[in-house]
Amino acid sequence: MATQQIPDKPDQHDDHGCKDCNELDNATQVNINLHRKVLCEVLYDSKGQVAKAETKFNGENDLYKDKRCLFIKTEDNYQRYRNFEITAGTELVQTNETLKANMGQMKDWNKSLNATLSTLFGKIKDAKGKFSDLKDAAYKLNNSYNEQCNSVQRKVITGKSSENCDDPQQAPEPCRDAATEIDQLVCMPKGLYEDAVSILKASSDVIGVQIFSNIDTLDLLHKDLAEKSSGFEKHISDVMKTRKSDLDKLQEELVTSVKSITKAAIDRNSQRANFEGYYDTTEFLCCPPCSCIPTGEENPDKDCDDACVPRLKECEKQICDICDDVKKTFCCTTEDSTPGQTVEANYSKKS
Repeated sequence: MATQQIPDKPDQHDDHGCKDCNELDNATQVNINLHRKVLCEVLYDSKGQVAKAETKFNGENDLYKDKRCLFIKTEDNYQRYRNFEITAGTELVQTNETLKANMGQMKDWNKSLNATLSTLFGKIKDAKGKFSDLKDAAYKLNNSYNEQCNSVQRKVITGKSSENCDDPQQAPEPCRDAATEIDQLVCMPKGLYEDAVSILKASSDVIGVQIFSNIDTLDLLHKDLAEKSSGFEKHISDVMKTRKSDLDKLQEELVTSVKSITKAAIDRNSQRANFEGYYDTTEFLCCPPCSCIPTGEENPDKDCDDACVPRLKECEKQICDICDDVKKTFCCTTEDSTPGQTVEANYSKKS
């Protein structure tokens, strides 16, 4: 708000022009002085009103600056929480929603995997039992194969005896590879059984790993994360709403302050204008000159040389000039059909 200073009068005194001239003692001047005295009292009161209005304006201006500063800082704080809630808060909520859907799918996969591993483990365990039976059968075959009572049958089939004899025989053609095949039937079940044991152990370890890395544990962690994330987002949202409420309240107070300072500025300027008017009036009433009344050159103290001559024609003309200036300001003089023509026509009728 721009401040308006009262211009200093070149001949201004403490009495504001009430005693700054040599007053005449004629009846007219005495009568004028009586009215002038009343205006002087109004002038002094007007000066006080100006000081009061200026003080009120200065106070309203300081209050406006404080409210404006508080509003700007509150707005900045609100924007920080609002922007954080829009970006990080929204991302956090959306991430938890996505994780919740993923966790549900992973739990289903985990149950399916657990069932599959359990079924596979049972089948591997059954297979291990079968390989154990096969190993026992191979053990019995080996005992029978090396049994001395069966050396004749062995020799007939393979051409070799269980004893180290120097009379090896040629095995029949159909049984030419019988010894090798019997050795395979004896040794292979042992290897297959050991492999079955390894597979069973590995399957058990896989089940252990699957149980150890159970998704249900992650589900609990996710629920805890979702709960804390929701609490954090709620805190940011609540603070944002509080700052928004504070901002709206401060905005209302700032608008009220702007109205007050505007009214104070107008009141101050109005009081200053009144003061200027009273000052000029009291100054004029001290031996007022009438420029529209001609004065005699030989005797300037008199209004005119011949009192029989009309003196106020020029004053009448100057007043009419003022009327013309008013009409030029508020009325249109063109021939176009404009709203101003109606105003001018009405004004002419009243004149």
